Amino acid sequence: MRYTRSLYRSLVGTYCTLVVGPFAAALAGVAGLPDPWISLAVAGLVAGGLGYWVSDRLDVERLATSLPLAVPPVVLPLGYLVWLIALLAHNPGISPLTLLGRPATLGVLAVGPAVALVELGTRSVTVSRIEAATVLYSFRTRPDKRERRITYGALAVGLGAVAGLLGVLVLSGQASIAAVLGLLVVVSLALAVLRSDDRTVVVTDAGLAVDGAFTGWEDVDSFTVAEDSLVIRPRGWFTDVYRLDLSSGPDPDQLRSTFESHASR
Repeated sequence: MRYTRSLYRSLVGTYCTLVVGPFAAALAGVAGLPDPWISLAVAGLVAGGLGYWVSDRLDVERLATSLPLAVPPVVLPLGYLVWLIALLAHNPGISPLTLLGRPATLGVLAVGPAVALVELGTRSVTVSRIEAATVLYSFRTRPDKRERRITYGALAVGLGAVAGLLGVLVLSGQASIAAVLGLLVVVSLALAVLRSDDRTVVVTDAGLAVDGAFTGWEDVDSFTVAEDSLVIRPRGWFTDVYRLDLSSGPDPDQLRSTFESHASR
């Protein structure tokens, strides 16, 4: 637990540094100060130190696992990405190396610690709930055939569309914009492929965990257990529907009995 709290504090401090530092550099540039990087360093160090200190007095885990509170910190750094795209639009001849040397690029990187906080907090809560419950089944699986077809089909269509767009940009002399967009697409596709990989499922008497996210039985809206697939629909507007392959999992009849006795209460 002490290790987890130290990691929370480090991530919050890093996030504050990456968000506030580039903003201070932008203000310094508007004010006409000679070296905005000095403003970035000073403001980043102060913001990082304050974030590290304040996070020890807050329930970071609760904040990171509450959807209304966790989404704004993840979305906020994307404003720097919009800034960089606008910069490219007004300066189409700028090189990618010059773009990477802009303070706003550091601001975009703040998405990393924000997502890491959400992921760490979610998994920490899941581990605690699993340890306090009785494990009924535990198995590794992957998305069912339907979801895999949809995922890979969408990736293929999206990749083709983006490749065409990048080709148009290169032919029109917008090579810098094409390079940045291409990098973003590669990272996004890599994350999508990794997300569609194997998943760990733990079924307990208190609920079930799918790949680190715990759903209590009271939050399961409906479910479908077939011979080779399991579909779980949690309650809520912004929750994932889990479609899992059961070809290497527990017996479908036993699993159906477990869900009927717990999720239907």
